[in-house]
Amino acid sequence: MESIQHRARTLIAKAGFDLLIKHSDIGLNRWHTVRFKDVRMSTEELEVLVKLYPQYVMWLASGQTAPEIGQTSPDYDEANRNLSQPNAG
Repeated sequence: MESIQHRARTLIAKAGFDLLIKHSDIGLNRWHTVRFKDVRMSTEELEVLVKLYPQYVMWLASGQTAPEIGQTSPDYDEANRNLSQPNAG
């Protein structure tokens, strides 16, 4: 099973550094370090991700989803998006 840190890195990649910097007091160097280096993530970084992606809180913390209460994951949302857009080919 993936770790919280791995799931957080997925959200950092999804958000992009520009959005993360815009919505936090955390600088580019720290976000870059957390994303690409093997360092311990702080609660401050996690709080930013939770604020940006409240629909992923359960997945971020546990790796589980509960779509019936609006708690999904990036992969779950991507799969649903693909199902709702049938291939025109």
